[in-house]
Amino acid sequence: MTNQPPVTNVQAPAPAAAKPAPASPMAEAEEAGQSPVQLTADQIVHDRELGIVAAKGRVEIVQEGRTLVADSVSYNLKQDIVSASGNVSLTEPTGEVAFSDYFELTGDLKEGIAKEIRVILADNSRMAGASAHRVGGDRTDIDKGVYTACEPCRNKPDSKPLWEAKAQRITHNQADQLIEYRDAWIELAGIPVAYTPYLSHPDPTVKRKSGFLVPTAGMSSNLGPNVTVPYFFAIKDNQDFTFAPRFVFPNSSKKRDDLSQANDNVLQSVVLAGEHRWVGREGETRTVGSLTEDKYSGDMRGHVDARGRFDLNRSWRAGYQVERSSDDTYTSLYSYRIQNERPWLTTRPYVERFGRRSYVQAEGFAFQGLRQQDDPGQSPIVLPHVSTSHMGMPGAKGGYWSLDNDMLAYARSEGTGATRLSSTAGWHRPFMGSMGDITTVSATMRADAYHAERVANEGTGNAGRAVPQVSADWRMPFVRDSATMPQVLEPVAMIAASPNGGNPAKIPNEDSIGFELDELNVFRPNRLPGLDRVEGGLRGAYGLKWHAYPSMGTIGATVAQGWRQHADSTFRRDAGFNEQLSDYLGRVDFSPSNNLQLLNRVRLDKDSGELRRNESTMSIGSPLLRTDISYLMIERSEDGTESFARRHYLAWQVQTALTRYWTALAGVSYDLTDAGGPLGWNTRLTYNDECFAFVTNLRQNYTHDRDYETGFNLTLNIVFKTLGDVPFNVF
Repeated sequence: MTNQPPVTNVQAPAPAAAKPAPASPMAEAEEAGQSPVQLTADQIVHDRELGIVAAKGRVEIVQEGRTLVADSVSYNLKQDIVSASGNVSLTEPTGEVAFSDYFELTGDLKEGIAKEIRVILADNSRMAGASAHRVGGDRTDIDKGVYTACEPCRNKPDSKPLWEAKAQRITHNQADQLIEYRDAWIELAGIPVAYTPYLSHPDPTVKRKSGFLVPTAGMSSNLGPNVTVPYFFAIKDNQDFTFAPRFVFPNSSKKRDDLSQANDNVLQSVVLAGEHRWVGREGETRTVGSLTEDKYSGDMRGHVDARGRFDLNRSWRAGYQVERSSDDTYTSLYSYRIQNERPWLTTRPYVERFGRRSYVQAEGFAFQGLRQQDDPGQSPIVLPHVSTSHMGMPGAKGGYWSLDNDMLAYARSEGTGATRLSSTAGWHRPFMGSMGDITTVSATMRADAYHAERVANEGTGNAGRAVPQVSADWRMPFVRDSATMPQVLEPVAMIAASPNGGNPAKIPNEDSIGFELDELNVFRPNRLPGLDRVEGGLRGAYGLKWHAYPSMGTIGATVAQGWRQHADSTFRRDAGFNEQLSDYLGRVDFSPSNNLQLLNRVRLDKDSGELRRNESTMSIGSPLLRTDISYLMIERSEDGTESFARRHYLAWQVQTALTRYWTALAGVSYDLTDAGGPLGWNTRLTYNDECFAFVTNLRQNYTHDRDYETGFNLTLNIVFKTLGDVPFNVF
């Protein structure tokens, strides 16, 4: 026998005899053009008689991306078997690492057996077993195996993980990118909680794969107990569909007398629901829908919530929004939250163009009201609404032209329908004063043409108007520089003039109804929203703005008041501006750090100083303990023109990070009017670590709407991560 120093790219050495010895499998592989074997060790011993190469001390063998590391390795050249012992690890090209005290493998490291094996997968999840059999380099069978995604506890590495999946046999099929379990059960904190004869899930190399996701359980006063069992279809790399049927079981809280079509089936109703998603290089779509047969009335009910956007080229974009429901209360009753949760649903196709100094948009609208008092016959169909905007290049002195056009057509089965054409041309020029003040002067000419049907007290006819307007906006910032808190004090003023009487009765009012004076729109030349109504006469506004910038945040305050030469009946009586002077307007933004944010907006009666509107939001605290408070008070006229006379509302929420993994949230909303009371409350408890997630949400609602009754709603999500986990879905 001979001793050799550590070597790399080793093949079996030839004997000293004149006749060459047969080449080893390692050398044959290299001669055949396959990847060479790289072997390093502290000591290598070659027994030519037995055909055995033994390596000791930090042995490392690398071939075709696989790396074997051990204290000692024995390679039988005749049988092409590698035996490794002592702190053995085998690293696969996919990133997984297998550990054992003893491995017996073929020379290409693709097949073999191991005892007391432990495997760390690419996502740090773990498998272990009494023995393992490696087949073909892409499949590992582990007998009496255990799998978990939980990392060992640093303080107690020998303690049981939070959850484990155990099975008589675990098969990791790398070719199919699948991990399969036979005769499997799941243990939670060492306690068996579920058994299945077969279980499978993708291995860590798979980002998306079809299969069942973790069910969601729920219980509500309206629906009773229910469970959602989602199945995920990975259609393509950029497209998927989740089919999520909800099984609704009999509700024992419902009296049999209340059921018009009760039956004795265990499964009274199934809600067929699903979500389709597509993302491409030039757009994306998302569609959510559901369909069911009401378990009490037998009526077909459902909803659709779809959105899409498509980039046609660098300038043009098209899209759609579809929100429809079979009836007013379906989305509330079955807990399908639609964006913004407004009391109406909107369907809107659109196309738009973005230019360097221009914008074009064409769209249509259809609405579905969800309140009991909403009349479908009075809901408008808007088709089309086309608007364009263009700004000219600034001249040498900063002046520029603008041109805005708008075309709108809408109709109703009951009520007013109209077609409107509007065009506004303007010239704008900023001036810089010698004292640092800035004045922006604008002159515009607007022309509107209407054809309206069934206008109240006017019948059908045509109408038009031309509205010239001049305006000026002035501001003069005073800056105080400071190393600790720079400040800016800025008096502002606006003045505008246009003819009176620009709102003839033949012009319907559709988009200028919801006016509420605030510290922002008071400085606009035309303070009314939309185009159907214009503000006339000599008018203006004045105010003062102050901002400070401490090192960790911002502080700001604004006070303002509007004025006009003559009172204008166009404004609603309780809007805060029905006389020559408006109510006092104020705003405070206080955010000295990330742990404190306060926003308060007020409107004070100009004669009595009483609050007419007060909006406040406040957030205090860090993620360890944070509370959010929202307060709203609105006064309305009592002449019957508004749907409510007064609103007084408070919402409070507190959330805390109890520990690194536990978080809790609680909130309540309250109607503070004389006939009010609690509107509802909710609590949420969440546990989320690297391998397990638990979310429970309990809501109590004190409001009702036809078949949507007051009561509670409880949902429970338990997620064993990597075993078909799904994002939290708390209904």
